[in-house]
Amino acid sequence: MMNVYREILPDSYLLILSGQASADDLLTLQQALNRAGASGKANIWLDCSALASMPAAAIGLLSDYHLRFQRRRLSLVLCHLTDAAAATLQLLPWALRPPVVATLLEAATYCRSQPRMATPRRPAR
Repeated sequence: MMNVYREILPDSYLLILSGQASADDLLTLQQALNRAGASGKANIWLDCSALASMPAAAIGLLSDYHLRFQRRRLSLVLCHLTDAAAATLQLLPWALRPPVVATLLEAATYCRSQPRMATPRRPAR
């Protein structure tokens, strides 16, 4: 069973995954990603350092959310992936892969290095 913990940081929303992920845990991961996307934070970090394994279906789900978040001008950054999860991710076409970094510090550096996209302004009333 996979557990999902969250930490709301000043510039990001951190999801920490732990335990043994299975296909049955995809709904839990999806709900956590939905909450993160609705948090108002532009950067969503997924820390997999305490996760024993990640099924290929979860990698596919992360790829889908990466594209969804990009359209909404949000960043999804993965860190501390297992070798097997990283290898599965490498099988995806480049455009479908969320960024992967080694540490949370690198996730922060990565997000700061990305150009900010202008967000539409609301008209004054």
